Amino acid sequence: MTQRMCEWLSAGRADEHLVAWSESREWCQRDFRHDVLSLLTHISATSHSRWALCLEDNYSFAVALLAVLYSGHTPVLPGHFRPAVLAGQRDEFDALITDLPLQIDCPILRFPFSADQPLTALPEWPENAVLILFTSGSTGKSQKIIKPVSCLELESQWLCTHWGEQCADARFVATVAPHHMYGLSFAFMLPLTLGRPFAAKRVEYHEQLHSLARENALVLTSSPAFLKRLDMALEPANLRHVFSAGGPLSHDTALRVENICGCRPTEIYGTTESGIVAFRTQHQPEAAWTLFDNLEFSPLADGNIALISPLIPQPDGMILSDKIQLLNADQRQFLLLGRKDRIVKIAEQRISLTEIEQRLCAMDLLSDASVLTLEKQGRLYVAAVLVLSQVGEQLFQVQGQAVLLGQIRGILRDWLSPVSMPRYWRFAPAIPLNQQGKRATAELQEMFL
Repeated sequence: MTQRMCEWLSAGRADEHLVAWSESREWCQRDFRHDVLSLLTHISATSHSRWALCLEDNYSFAVALLAVLYSGHTPVLPGHFRPAVLAGQRDEFDALITDLPLQIDCPILRFPFSADQPLTALPEWPENAVLILFTSGSTGKSQKIIKPVSCLELESQWLCTHWGEQCADARFVATVAPHHMYGLSFAFMLPLTLGRPFAAKRVEYHEQLHSLARENALVLTSSPAFLKRLDMALEPANLRHVFSAGGPLSHDTALRVENICGCRPTEIYGTTESGIVAFRTQHQPEAAWTLFDNLEFSPLADGNIALISPLIPQPDGMILSDKIQLLNADQRQFLLLGRKDRIVKIAEQRISLTEIEQRLCAMDLLSDASVLTLEKQGRLYVAAVLVLSQVGEQLFQVQGQAVLLGQIRGILRDWLSPVSMPRYWRFAPAIPLNQQGKRATAELQEMFL
């Protein structure tokens, strides 16, 4: 039986109903309700209206999110817990709830906590409840997104229609955090809507996954970055279902997941702004994506394609940032052809960050690169983080950084205008990824502070 968010703490679920678990303890419905009421007591004693949630523990996140919503206030999900990111978003929240040793210039409530006299009854569920998320920032500065709870609930109902029966007696584990849209929908909303237990701690290693799967049927919410690292040499971990999002899986990786986890992964395509858009299971290479029911594409005169969805506020739809090739007359199946170029304007010139990245990655001196923009003293500059190949590493060791960068600049001059040339450079052993398996824009930005 599925339940809306306003029903998660109701008497419709028995006091002994298992909500979450970790290696050391379990939390049942009675604990869940008590903990929300206790935190609600603390929140109600303040005048703060926007609460940032920076919680590594998934059960604590669930408690905090519900407590803030029941208080009639707004949860803010920063997406990253790095001090520089939080400082940059400081105008977006009034107070902070955390289980980390963060030092931020604002009032802070820290887990674990207790209330001497917690409230005994929940307030009325707020009408028109919303929460605030931020985009990943992979194409620039993170953008604030106001997400109605009603949209999250509708999305969960769609997911339950597709996979609820398959997940009905399983527990949920995740390698991704609920502070981003994908983790929020699949690792948080879906298990609580279905009334299925979720793991309080994120899975970080293949060995953890195998250990958990020995004890319970599991649904895994993960990312391509984690699934690519699954070790074929380890004993298989038979799972009930695997979800993946954050980027397309290669067909080889999809087969690898099936061999290790006992099921071929379901890939999800969506964005923070749009919510879920489409899904696929790769039974052959480059399998097509299928739109979820109640969604449709609308081709536009300029060649773009608008997504029409009940999950977005724009009645005329929104333009997705990926290139899409429609495959059939009903426009419900399509191929993803990669992201549209990231275009920035510097000194009146349109500059493609994607092109600069591609030029760098084509060099035998480099194995990977990430290009971004930096604002310094009111001016915008191009910057690059480089991962050296074996050839590049040898040149660096023998002739030094200046000679290496000189060769890289020389190659780029054949392709790029002077304004497009990266002004700032950093070297890294690998391009950092966030918990969703995407490039960690905030961490990349911090390399240039």
